[in-house]
Amino acid sequence: PVRFFLTERVRAFLSVRQTSGEMASGVAVKDECVTDFNDLKLKHCYKYIVYKMNDAMTEIATEKTGGKDATYEEFLALLPDDACKYGVFDAEYTDPKTGGQRNKIVFFIWCPDTAKVRPKMIYASSKDELKKRLVGVACEVQANDRGELEYKEVVDKIIKSSG
Repeated sequence: PVRFFLTERVRAFLSVRQTSGEMASGVAVKDECVTDFNDLKLKHCYKYIVYKMNDAMTEIATEKTGGKDATYEEFLALLPDDACKYGVFDAEYTDPKTGGQRNKIVFFIWCPDTAKVRPKMIYASSKDELKKRLVGVACEVQANDRGELEYKEVVDKIIKSSG
């Protein structure tokens, strides 16, 4: 009975935090993050979006958007070697079953091994709420080094997640 009571109190606390626009980790997602994502998804205004946390690590905001003609290399250049970031990229690939061109939106969490521990923990614990608000993401790539960001690796993940 005591264990159940504590669990219910924790659940109530978390639901209050999440309905107030903050994640369970206490980090809020700015509305511009979702607006920019919807512009990428529906209006095809952007090829990618890079998100970052503010210096106090309390809020996620859009850092940069790439025009519809931007490249994957430009997106990768915005992921620093010593800091964490989130991103989405509208990936184009050839469907191995049909041979047709396809597009899927990929969510990235970039936490390089050289980043500080506290930001890595906060980015990891805040990822799910951001991703949940970005409706239409086809797959997720969690990368700790540049090798995990190879375009071929990303396309392989998209194909595996598509069934």
